[in-house]
Amino acid sequence: MLLLLFASVWGNSVPAQEAPASPSPPPSYEISGAIHSGKTPLPGVTVTISNTLTGKKFAAATALNGTFLFSALDRGRYVVKVEFVGFATQTQEILLNPQNPAAKLDFELILASRAQQQQLQARDSDMAALGRGFQSLAVENTLSSLAGMGATNGQNGQGINANDLSSLPMNGAGAEGATESVSISGAMGRTQDFGGGSEEQIQERMQEFRDRAQREGGFPGGGGGPGGPGGGPFLMRIPRGLNINQPHGVLFITDGNSIFDAKPYSLTGLETPRPEYNNLRFGAFAGGPLKIPGIYDGSKKNFFFAGWTGVRGSNPYDAFSTVPTQPERSGSFSQTTLNNGAPVQIFDPNTGQQFPNNTLTSISPAALSLLQYIPLPNLPGNRQNFHYVTSVDSNSDNFSARLVHNFGGVSGPGMIVMGGGGPMGGGGQGGRGRRSQNNLNFGANYSRSSNNSAGVFPSLAGSSNVQGLNANAGYTYGRGRLTNNLRFNYNHLHTSTTNLYSFLTNVAGQAGIGGVSQDPFDWGIPGLSFTDLPGLNDPAPQRRLDQTYSLSDFIAWSRGKHNLRVGGDYRRILQSFRAARNAEGSFTFTGFATAQYAGGSAVPSTGYDFADFLLGLPQLTSIQSGTESYDFRANAFDVFVQDDFRVRASLTLNLGMRYEYNGPFTEAHNHIANLDVAPGFTAVSPVLPGQSGAFTGVFPDSLIQPDRNNWAPRIGIAWKPQKQTVVRAGYGINYNLAQYASIIQNFAYQPPFATASTNLSNLSSPLSFTNGFPTPAPGSVTNNFAVDKNYRLGYVQLWNLNVQRELPHGVIVNAGYNGAKGTRLDMERAPNRNPDGTLRIAGVQPFIFESSEADSILHAGTVSVRKRLQGGLALSGTYVYSKSIDNASSIGGGGVVVAQNDQDLATERGRSSFDQRHKFTGNWIYELPFGANKRFLPNGAGAHILGGWQWSGDFTLASGLPFTPRVLGSFRDVSSGVNGTLRANVTGAPIHLSDPTTFEWFNTAAFCAPGSSPGCVNPDGTLFGDAGRNIVEGPRQVTLNMALNKTFEIKDFRALELRVQASNVFNIAQFAAINTVVNSPIYGQVTGTGSMRRLSMVARFRF
Repeated sequence: MLLLLFASVWGNSVPAQEAPASPSPPPSYEISGAIHSGKTPLPGVTVTISNTLTGKKFAAATALNGTFLFSALDRGRYVVKVEFVGFATQTQEILLNPQNPAAKLDFELILASRAQQQQLQARDSDMAALGRGFQSLAVENTLSSLAGMGATNGQNGQGINANDLSSLPMNGAGAEGATESVSISGAMGRTQDFGGGSEEQIQERMQEFRDRAQREGGFPGGGGGPGGPGGGPFLMRIPRGLNINQPHGVLFITDGNSIFDAKPYSLTGLETPRPEYNNLRFGAFAGGPLKIPGIYDGSKKNFFFAGWTGVRGSNPYDAFSTVPTQPERSGSFSQTTLNNGAPVQIFDPNTGQQFPNNTLTSISPAALSLLQYIPLPNLPGNRQNFHYVTSVDSNSDNFSARLVHNFGGVSGPGMIVMGGGGPMGGGGQGGRGRRSQNNLNFGANYSRSSNNSAGVFPSLAGSSNVQGLNANAGYTYGRGRLTNNLRFNYNHLHTSTTNLYSFLTNVAGQAGIGGVSQDPFDWGIPGLSFTDLPGLNDPAPQRRLDQTYSLSDFIAWSRGKHNLRVGGDYRRILQSFRAARNAEGSFTFTGFATAQYAGGSAVPSTGYDFADFLLGLPQLTSIQSGTESYDFRANAFDVFVQDDFRVRASLTLNLGMRYEYNGPFTEAHNHIANLDVAPGFTAVSPVLPGQSGAFTGVFPDSLIQPDRNNWAPRIGIAWKPQKQTVVRAGYGINYNLAQYASIIQNFAYQPPFATASTNLSNLSSPLSFTNGFPTPAPGSVTNNFAVDKNYRLGYVQLWNLNVQRELPHGVIVNAGYNGAKGTRLDMERAPNRNPDGTLRIAGVQPFIFESSEADSILHAGTVSVRKRLQGGLALSGTYVYSKSIDNASSIGGGGVVVAQNDQDLATERGRSSFDQRHKFTGNWIYELPFGANKRFLPNGAGAHILGGWQWSGDFTLASGLPFTPRVLGSFRDVSSGVNGTLRANVTGAPIHLSDPTTFEWFNTAAFCAPGSSPGCVNPDGTLFGDAGRNIVEGPRQVTLNMALNKTFEIKDFRALELRVQASNVFNIAQFAAINTVVNSPIYGQVTGTGSMRRLSMVARFRF
């Protein structure tokens, strides 16, 4: 109600006077996002971000709702890696700069092995992939950096929305634009966090400090910044007149509690309870001159910073799913219907006759044992009949310390230089205040976290523990116009994840499943995958240690109109891990065993997946396990040169070249394997490091050839033809440097060093729980993954052109065009299959082949309007119209989509999975017109109560993301070792509905499963679907967040801030996903929603 009241006041009040424009806030860099598997958010996922230049790493685990946040980061390019036991590691690459200070990345995880991938796709039959690929990240997060420069002084003349992707900063006079390009050098300072929080919170904190600086004489210096996430600031900006010989800092606490939140939106229409949780974040930071009264006084040259942040509490988990009814669990399917309303018909695989009354006469003992891990319904009906509401604990601590020794002390009040570094990473270069140019700094950070995770069923819970240590040392030397910065960093990160059964319960052994691992470390629930039901996949145990040693050095030299930067760094990357990949086996049930057969082919609409499970007869099984640990090694280095050339007052050029070499990973004991592939995929042969393959010659120790040709030019132009007009253009290239980490993970746990097999059932000798993993025939190839020996890293060329015009009353308008072309992007295909589902190469089991042959193209137009803060009001808005087309947008950023037809890759071309045609975003800050120097209540008690309040918010209006109509559990698809690659056929009916509902978001009659009926055929006569990729548009995005905050000045530098913030303040249902699997029971329905209104409160005390 308060938010609505203030909205009403804002709409009817007019400020009495215009305040002078305040300086544009320096950007606060952060990375956030959400991680899902299907419609299920994944808590406890390890998210690691690495600066591609410095090698510094930051790590966190996702909350219960699957979200993560890294704040107070350095400006620069980052590789974001997402890892969760049992799931394939995924990476994305983004670049943070003043035009793009906050990046949001969403991941759609899939299981690690190809067979596990099939099961996850079956479990996720109620949702199409939402992933975004490498090229989408380069487009969304790097286009703005093509001209790559951000002003380091925070000049007011910049006049650009911090979130504007189309901007290239240049100061008002055009004389000194940006002086460094992170995309080239990767070294920039960080802004001050003051206890963490969202981007808006951080910007508001900085705005308050700037306002105070104007009242108290201004802040000298600039740039510099805090440590890594959770570490807080290590650069103390001291207003003039304040005693710098005293320590200063901040205390903060943030509380979020379920009692303040709205109830979740119910997709079923039934009453939905509100998950109970409480989440408390707190911390303390202090920094200043190093002085111990009576013992030591180093206040003129030595400065310290220390901080602690913590999280205690729990996070909500709320999920709907479909589980078998009690009659179905006992084998009776007489009341069960398919998604088209037809009754289920099941046939005895031994006799070929239909079961009487569609009821099984016997149930497998293994199935009975595993049934205990699938809950009974707790809601009526046979669709979305299980609702699981719980909360999971999440606790973490982060301790950081830094010491800086200046050679020749600070010459006056200004900035206390704390040097680079902070939790899990380094910071910036300090500011431009009066200070010593030479300093030596040391930093250390220790972090630990413990998080429980929940699955759609209580039996799928798990936990993860992360411990990280970072230590760094740096030396900065400056003389005249020359500055040199040398830095060493060591990062140590240990992660362990487990489920409810490891070392406790041998689930597979108790069920009598044969051929699986009996190592207690590997114990867990065997993977179960269905077409009509969610599968069972609990967290797989994992132990992992990541270590990175890095040494970097760069030189900055200014002479005349040139600002030259030259530098580079070297990184030694070590990774040791052991994981229960798919050690307990995976079983895919499709209805293959209980279908009716005529002429050797299954009759449509016969057979049922859960009936197959009760009989213990899967169509496909897979296993991948080993008892050893792996030790991966890699080297990386880069060098860059950049010249910021101020040609004249109205023209600035930024020219640079960067060379990057990321060597492919090797394994210390050479216990990895690839496949040597003959031309045309006519034959394959396993090959080990250093061996000569049967078809393409000698393989290196990394099993793929290094890519040594990664040159990345950068060109930026800022031209001011008129006083109020600035034209900007840029061009650059970015490489997908993170893909090697994903590739080496898939080279592990391959024969002959581990067990791996993908087995296909047949009518004459069906697979079962007891004999699901038969001994492979001598000479057969069971490796399930291969990479092109001549694989090359993908890259994206990016270019932009923007025109900015400053209008009266502090209004700035920007119009721009962005383009991006991806080349050599990753594509995954299943080459060992024929169109009829049979295997193509005799004696070779199904495998996935990864190559660099995909491409993409994007065009985007942007228009943004920003009103500077005047009269207590600042507004900004940006509209983007874009279109992106590719043939493999999910690699590196979402659920892996294997090509439908390996022999016709041209049909993979379609809308990118991140293609969002329209997007309008905006934000505002409004100082309520009460109190001193305001229109109303300028003094008295009313001024003290109502004065100083600030109302802020942001909004997003966007069209939906696209989804692909597809088929799960196709007998032909699964018989060739894949699942979910088959797309639907189009019927000719319109796709769009004028009045969509949550039960039918699009016209479900627009698609059909190939071969499901005589009329559902591809006009070209093939057995593949003729629907294109991503042709169904999902729900629109509408979000609105607001906050109220006030700072109570106490004395000198001390102040207390109170803040109330609400996300989704109007409680609008956020439909997140739709089901486009044509043979799913919930085909066409909305399957996921975002959070409803959530309220949290923040208190900060600065001293």
